[in-house]
Amino acid sequence: MLGIRLQPEQEAMLTRHARDVGRPKSNVARDWILERLEHESIDAEMRLAARVVREADKIDTMVDRDAELSAWLAALDREDGGYNTNTTDSLR
Repeated sequence: MLGIRLQPEQEAMLTRHARDVGRPKSNVARDWILERLEHESIDAEMRLAARVVREADKIDTMVDRDAELSAWLAALDREDGGYNTNTTDSLR
């Protein structure tokens, strides 16, 4: 059970609307509340989906950057024969 207090002008607007659609005020108010709750639920799902997509895009961007860096380093290695980490071999 739900009791709602409205300002007199808001109550009059609800009364006029209920009369125009031929339904009791309580039915009109219930329908509006349910519609709003449904919209809030959908909005929450959309925010979650947007967050998931945003995180996936970040991962894709990092993977793309890693692939670009690897390709660039491979190209450098092809040009100069690679980087030798063994310092004793490079001194000979």
